[in-house]
Amino acid sequence: MRTQNIRADTIDAAAEEILRVLKEKTNTTRTVGSRDNVFYFDGWDGLGASAVLRAIAQRLSTTSADGKRALAELEFDQVIHIDCSMWESRRALQRLVAEQLRLPDQVMELFDRQDEEDDFRGVAQGSRAELQLVREMYQHIQNRRFLVVFHNGSSEEIDLASLCGFPLSGYSTSKVLWTFQGRFRLKPRTKVDMAMKTAGTTDSFISADPYHKMREIWPYLVLQEAAEVVAACKVKTGSAGIIDQPEQVVECFLYMWELCCISRQWIDYDLDTHITNYWVCDGVIHQQLQQGQRDDGLWRAADSLQFEMPLDADYHQYLLSPQYLLSPHIATIVKSKPFWSSPTCGFTRISDRAIPNGGMLQHYADKLSVLKLSGCTFDFQAPPFLCCQSLRFLWLDHCQGTKTSTDRAGKEDDIRRCFQRLWVLDLRYTDCDQILSAQMLALMTQLRELNVIGAKGWDMGQLQGRLPNIRKLRVKKSHDVRCSCSENDLFSGMNKMEHLDFSGNYTTYDGSSLMMSLFGPGVSSNVSCLETVVIVDRCDVVQQISFRGCTKLNNLLLGGWMVLHTLDISGTAVKTLDLSTPYIPNLYELYLLDCEKLCAILWPPKEQMKQEGLGKLCIDTTQSAPTAQSREENPKRGTSTATTRTSVAPAAAPHGSRPSSEFDWHISVRDARLLGSLEPVYSDSRKAYVEISSPPHPTVVGGGSKDEGIFKSAGSREQQLVVNLQRQPVPAVYTDISVDRLQQASEGGGDTLGIMWMWPCPDVPDLPEKRCYMHIQDQIKTKLPPGGEETSTITVPWFVTKSAKILHVHDSLSITSITSYQYDGSEWPDLEWCRIERCPNLDFVFNHVENFDFTYQLRIFWASQLLKSRYISTSNGYRIFPHLTLLHLDFCPRLIHILPLTMGLVHGDEDSLRLLETLEIAWCGDLREIFPFQRGKPNPKDFPKLKSIHLHELPSLQQICGVRMSAPNLETVKIRGCWSLRCLPDIGRNNKVVECDCEKEWWDRLEWDDRSQADNYRPIHPRYYKKTMLRSSVLR
Repeated sequence: MRTQNIRADTIDAAAEEILRVLKEKTNTTRTVGSRDNVFYFDGWDGLGASAVLRAIAQRLSTTSADGKRALAELEFDQVIHIDCSMWESRRALQRLVAEQLRLPDQVMELFDRQDEEDDFRGVAQGSRAELQLVREMYQHIQNRRFLVVFHNGSSEEIDLASLCGFPLSGYSTSKVLWTFQGRFRLKPRTKVDMAMKTAGTTDSFISADPYHKMREIWPYLVLQEAAEVVAACKVKTGSAGIIDQPEQVVECFLYMWELCCISRQWIDYDLDTHITNYWVCDGVIHQQLQQGQRDDGLWRAADSLQFEMPLDADYHQYLLSPQYLLSPHIATIVKSKPFWSSPTCGFTRISDRAIPNGGMLQHYADKLSVLKLSGCTFDFQAPPFLCCQSLRFLWLDHCQGTKTSTDRAGKEDDIRRCFQRLWVLDLRYTDCDQILSAQMLALMTQLRELNVIGAKGWDMGQLQGRLPNIRKLRVKKSHDVRCSCSENDLFSGMNKMEHLDFSGNYTTYDGSSLMMSLFGPGVSSNVSCLETVVIVDRCDVVQQISFRGCTKLNNLLLGGWMVLHTLDISGTAVKTLDLSTPYIPNLYELYLLDCEKLCAILWPPKEQMKQEGLGKLCIDTTQSAPTAQSREENPKRGTSTATTRTSVAPAAAPHGSRPSSEFDWHISVRDARLLGSLEPVYSDSRKAYVEISSPPHPTVVGGGSKDEGIFKSAGSREQQLVVNLQRQPVPAVYTDISVDRLQQASEGGGDTLGIMWMWPCPDVPDLPEKRCYMHIQDQIKTKLPPGGEETSTITVPWFVTKSAKILHVHDSLSITSITSYQYDGSEWPDLEWCRIERCPNLDFVFNHVENFDFTYQLRIFWASQLLKSRYISTSNGYRIFPHLTLLHLDFCPRLIHILPLTMGLVHGDEDSLRLLETLEIAWCGDLREIFPFQRGKPNPKDFPKLKSIHLHELPSLQQICGVRMSAPNLETVKIRGCWSLRCLPDIGRNNKVVECDCEKEWWDRLEWDDRSQADNYRPIHPRYYKKTMLRSSVLR
């Protein structure tokens, strides 16, 4: 890599010089091995680099005539300006390039789709890799000469050729100009050189040297950096932001730099925590407030500025002259001595034996806004800073109270005024009992931030109902913290609190007064502003944590919890719950109800969790569900009455099962991809009840052994079915036809009522004690190429399909298929009870993998109103149903066949359907064959347990089974409207006679292999059976 210096004192002059260098390199003769394409500009020791790059991009902008002329002189076709000063990820960079190149919409949609997938995989923003779009990008720029201006906010060099397809080698004359520096992100040269080794694609390193001394142009360059920060702040906060002048940013930067220099020598100002407090409390950022106007804007502006101008301690250390730096050992000694300090008024050492008093600070009474006392001993009831009329920020570090009291007479008003004025109070390793007593806290009505670090036995219950203006509360590295009030109401009144840090706290003894639970302000109040919670560094105090109802909470940083038993973040805006770093060996209950934004849960290794796993897991991300959280008190087994108060609203027992709210694992998700997060903690022994439906809510069918849609009495059969059809939320295409058929049947008298008879859907099977209820909303839309339609696919994780015993899919308006992650199909190996109804777009139920043999445990299959389904099972392999006892279908007008069978081709297939007892099919106009046989015509198929056959309005049905069918135990046959059916099962040569309820005309057309077979049936014909009957499919 070559190095090159340019001489310039201004941004414009440097821009001109760099354009000259780029033009010279363009006119150089190119060879295959030429490397003159990628240039790095470091500015003036880091300063001004970003401003120069921005000036170059503006000079070559095609929005002006001068820009077009300058671009033509340099022989560039396009300038691609990429500002990634605020680094997100390689993918975010790639997206910006794609936007600049104006790639087609279908390509841009890939970014959104992959981002969504990564949301559900829990991939952090900074870890999101680029997409494979190099070819598409290259095709857009391969015949064009371009200049890329790139602000790189990452810590490594980026190879734009491999990331974005830019041709930058060989004979290419395109150029890249980039920098690490900008917006006070100032990296020392050693750091830049180290970062450049990551890719090694830069050909030339350009730096600027001034004509004059560096100290003379330094203020000018700082002002240029500040102008960039102002522009960035305006983009985020709007033109009416408080930070609207570069001079304000310069003042803030110089203030921060000065404190950093001092901190490097002897005083810790904890700039990472407090820099925004210093800016506001010391008046560096200020604003004239009108009567009654809030001052929140000042703090928002300070936070925004800190975000745009992060502290780089390495750079500030690099700038300091060595002669001013103290050795670490000397610095430690200096910090241990008593002193008071202020960023404005400097540093003053205090004699070890002296007790500070008001006289010590009287000369600064009207100047001190920020004060730090370290290692001092004084009377907390008469502190030396009472005279400081402008004090806003008080920091007490390793301070102690005197054993003897000083004169306090007449100081009550001074104490009240002093603590009422405070905005920030920081107490570190200081006795809190007096200064944080209930009486003192009641005075701090304006306090915005309270930091308590290293406290011993502090009673946090003193906070209850106080500090109404608090925004940030940190209680860290303290031991034996107590809570004298109800832990549920600890933060009552703190409705403005935005940040809570409870890290590193521990206990040294067991006691009833110790704080065992931590409840956020949303538990006791409907109003909460809490956005960030930090609990890291092995917090070994609390057993229960609840932030239920903190609707704005979206940033949750968690660490090790040795004793945590219950965690509840219901009703929050958390998108990814990261439990991968905590050590949670005792976590037993986890509540995530009403978490609409939740996409992923990251778990620690199994050895860091409870060996038997979570005992209670409640998740609800649906937008509206009757099984959502109940706000009423409902203590759970194994928890105290003061626990989360989160419960699942009682629901009706689904088909004879327990109410879904009584499942220990109760999961309701708007997107099935979230279920993938549960695989690390899901046990194979946990059996599942899976329900799938469309928003807005799951419709749990009422309890008992009778179905709501099944007729309860002969006198009201027609009425019951009509009501059932008309009340469904799905647009029933066949409702009017069905009602018409019922009306016709009702006119035929009592005999025709048999047409309407159906078996009720049996109850679901009992699940073991270790069970799970899952409800999935079918909201995933898959966009097809132009001209195609949107489809909805439910992709269920394999561990769910493998553990499911019960499947109920209903009222799904858009779902077209149900597949699993592991297979390109829908396999449910342990499923025993399956009911699919009112899914107008479902193509099939079971979609099988090519050449994959499968044996089902299915016992009950019930399907209703599947308007587009042509097959129940699409099979490319061998499918065996040895346990099926009931098969029911109605209103599936497109259905062609149901369960394709094989026999004699794979071990065990001869047992398929041997336990079938009831076959009931109605209103399936296109159905031709119920059990078609594949791979040739085998021997007759036996149905030894079949007792009842009910076929109604199947005008296209030609045969029940693809081969000769034997049913020796058949008891009842009811057939109406099946005019193409020509044969009935062979009952065998016994003396049994089976009643066949059917039309006489149809009976007379039946064909028999042996006329003696007919003698085993006794036909029963209705008096009226042919009134305007339909004999073909209603819709085509």
